Amino acid sequence: MLSRVANNLYWMGRHIERADHLARYSKANYFSSLDAPILKTYDRKFVLESMLYMAGIFDMENINERDVLFKIGLDTQNPNSIISNITSARENARGARNTISTDLWEAINKYYHLVMNYPQEIYLTTGLFDFSQMISDQTSIVGSKIYATLLHDEEWAMILIGMYIERGLQIIRIINSKLNDIYKIEVAGNTETELSFEWSNLLRCLESFDMNRKFYRSIPNREQVLEFLVLNAACPRSIAYALNGVRRYEEKISRNENQDGNTTSFKIRKLAEQYKYLSYDEFKDDIYKLLNSTQNKLMEIGSEFEKKYLSF
Repeated sequence: MLSRVANNLYWMGRHIERADHLARYSKANYFSSLDAPILKTYDRKFVLESMLYMAGIFDMENINERDVLFKIGLDTQNPNSIISNITSARENARGARNTISTDLWEAINKYYHLVMNYPQEIYLTTGLFDFSQMISDQTSIVGSKIYATLLHDEEWAMILIGMYIERGLQIIRIINSKLNDIYKIEVAGNTETELSFEWSNLLRCLESFDMNRKFYRSIPNREQVLEFLVLNAACPRSIAYALNGVRRYEEKISRNENQDGNTTSFKIRKLAEQYKYLSYDEFKDDIYKLLNSTQNKLMEIGSEFEKKYLSF
């Protein structure tokens, strides 16, 4: 596989996953706030600030709903907007057109045109839910084409490595964003009962509410939600699951590599194994340290992976 093709496949996967998480967070956070039991989470400025925090946008001085929604969703000048990510995913798919299946290319191309032609005024007024749901649906369709219409070989694994690295980073970003919201609510003096709404909201942002309810069968609280989203390897939206995914597909590419401590393969396996034997008690007093450390290691792994396989 050419490095140029590998680069296209890897970044196609990353951009698809990034757009999906941004849309999911925006939808869950925005619409859950309409049912919020306390004034702080119902406040529109609070909700919009949370969406900007997750999107990594910190330079907006005058926050209003239309500008925030546009910046996150349809602003082609913002490289991290949903529309920019889908555009980048399509351009990378085009660069690997001879490698991917016709079905996958058509799914990505359709995805791109649906986003590009979505009526801006409708999106900014009444269309956020439908737009976000469309992103989730189209991402699922593209994901099914990746699994069902490609040979499960090194090229297929390259796409999934990109997707799982990005998923791990986005899960960390979403957890950090919600922890920031919860900190603000705690400072305002609200009770644990009221805070449970935000823990439920965090689960919804990662489509994990029903899974968490089935696993614990109790009202969500800090311990169970963080334990579930960080350590539960059976939850497809947990950090542990994402790390296992990176390790699983990276092994298909570097199966003959020597496993000394300086290799990318060794670092991926080491990080995944650390999560396998980690317990909630070990990070409950400083969750930020664990999240930031994992984020830095994942970014380092991604950078080394690019230098090794994707440079051309």
